[in-house]
Amino acid sequence: MTMKFEQLKSSLASFVERIYLIEGEEAFFRARAAEMIKNAAMTEPDLNYALFSGADIKQSGGDDLVVALRSCPFMSENRVVEVSEWYPSASELKAKSLKDCFSEPSDTSVLLIVNEKPCDALKKCENVTVVDCSRADLQLIVRFIRKKAGQANLIVSTSVAEKIAEFCQFDMVRIDGETNKLIDYCKDKSEIDMASVELLVTKDAEYKSYEIVNFIAGKNYTNAYKIISEMRTPGEKQMLLVSLYSHFRRMFYCATTKESDLAVADKLGVKEYAVKKSREQAAYFSPKRLKVVMDKLAQSDADFKSGKKLIDNVFYESVFTVLTEGADK
Repeated sequence: MTMKFEQLKSSLASFVERIYLIEGEEAFFRARAAEMIKNAAMTEPDLNYALFSGADIKQSGGDDLVVALRSCPFMSENRVVEVSEWYPSASELKAKSLKDCFSEPSDTSVLLIVNEKPCDALKKCENVTVVDCSRADLQLIVRFIRKKAGQANLIVSTSVAEKIAEFCQFDMVRIDGETNKLIDYCKDKSEIDMASVELLVTKDAEYKSYEIVNFIAGKNYTNAYKIISEMRTPGEKQMLLVSLYSHFRRMFYCATTKESDLAVADKLGVKEYAVKKSREQAAYFSPKRLKVVMDKLAQSDADFKSGKKLIDNVFYESVFTVLTEGADK
């Protein structure tokens, strides 16, 4: 059985499964899902919780895991045994002790496997309930922000919630933290407004790249340079260079493929919404111009990393290329 993260709460309200495989690239959802399951399954966590890593299981052959799962809970209905980043092969899972853990799971223990990447071998095991913690779409993020603000008696419009998500580049850990900051700042108001978001929320490097490209597309080079000039430290400059390269690479791919937004998003490992925005921006540039900028940014990064040039030199050379190439339309 497979469920999305947002379905987990209602599922736990009626029944706690014996084995959960929590997987997906969204760390915030993985941590939240694990916490929800532990809270629903057991009491007295100091006495009824064990944590292993995938490396631990590989080293012991699974013996420690089996012992933990077969141990009786104390002052709790269940024990919870959590394993992080465990990617066994199908042959490794055929070992009798591990095979029995899945085919005949303990009725007083819950096995909780938390992985960032998928593991087909685990998904094919008996009695495994998969909790999909892939990155949230924009609608889910907006609901999350509005619900969190609502619990503090604050209103958030859809457009403001979307801006928070964009500034944080859809990273739920950052969105949660920035929303908490906004709630604290606006606690004496009736709502979280756009001005507060602009003032308080730290823009992700990816969003700054998006803004720079938007200004260039509109031939507003002064504002584009203003954002660039805010990069003071070597670390900030290198981060922006890498982010700009990633952004122009995505636009170039969007400009030269007929694949759907979803297919491109899967290939590039980004949100579908990000691909949609990249297509819109790519329409202002010819593929040739995008390729020129992308190659220059890649070369600049290589020159810095190889020690051929200092970060200040490659940064301003790249900025010059980005600004002078400009938009075609």
